[in-house]
Amino acid sequence: MREQIDALAKNLGFDLIGFAKAGIDRKNITAYKKWLRKGFNAKMSYLSGKEKIEKRAEMEKILTGSKSVIVLGMNYFRPQKPLKKGFGRIARYAFGRDYHKIIWKKLAEFEEFIQKIGKENFPNKQIETKSYIDTGPILERAFAVEAGLGVIGKNSSLITKEFGSWVFLAEIITNLDLCATPQKTSKPLNKAPFSACGKCERCIHACPTKAIIAPGVIDARKCIAYLTIENKGEISEKYARKIAQTKRIFGCDICQEVCPHNFSRQKPTTHQELIKPEIAGDQIELKKILKIKNDEELLQLFAGSALMRAKKTGLVRNARVIKESF
Repeated sequence: MREQIDALAKNLGFDLIGFAKAGIDRKNITAYKKWLRKGFNAKMSYLSGKEKIEKRAEMEKILTGSKSVIVLGMNYFRPQKPLKKGFGRIARYAFGRDYHKIIWKKLAEFEEFIQKIGKENFPNKQIETKSYIDTGPILERAFAVEAGLGVIGKNSSLITKEFGSWVFLAEIITNLDLCATPQKTSKPLNKAPFSACGKCERCIHACPTKAIIAPGVIDARKCIAYLTIENKGEISEKYARKIAQTKRIFGCDICQEVCPHNFSRQKPTTHQELIKPEIAGDQIELKKILKIKNDEELLQLFAGSALMRAKKTGLVRNARVIKESF
């Protein structure tokens, strides 16, 4: 079954696949709870709450009888052109169509296939599956490490041997035990493929707002990605100055751009659906954003793009912050 699943992952366009048992190490839950207690999730309330924490701790609360987690990765790296004057930089992941829309479609086909081969192998068993793309109560990077896809860097990103940290992650939880007998075609279980950061702290020093407060620990309240996307309020003058200096209008890639693991591993994505059509691109003219009057006009410009996440108020706020630096 794992051989068949490996083949399907490749056919659907996933670059990486690994398998992990549906049980999270308690150290990950302990670290997550500590992170929440310190308020490092900022105003992202969807990350907290007793029920959501319990689901992250116990897969049974997400899928009854869960046995395995299939972890999938897709390379999204794309080189960026020099930033033009009067423009704001957009994070690489938001270049084209929202990746959630693309990967959800693939996962629907994936789940259908698992149901099919599950029934073929276990005709009397009710096959259950549940999918996520960084949208549900699952510590996906922890499972990615367990599945052998990579290691966690000091910037808290999953760093893969094949593509560095420029990887979208998705997971399928199932009640099939796919970890009982490892196959040669799959990534090794519970084994990191290469060493992590050592003494390197480039990401920590490069972060303009000092959001990486300890190796692997991000304070979202200081993070430019949070401040320009998830944050619904105003940006304090202290951080607005940093955003203006970096010209980051939507998201931030700085801690990935300086990572030595990425220097030799980043490869332009071969997935055309991630870059065509080009909706947001790698930069956008501030005047264009400042002219947007309402969310309807935003939709006309960026329908299907991840930029819709920030809404009109967020993008205009960011553009004003950057414009003041020119």
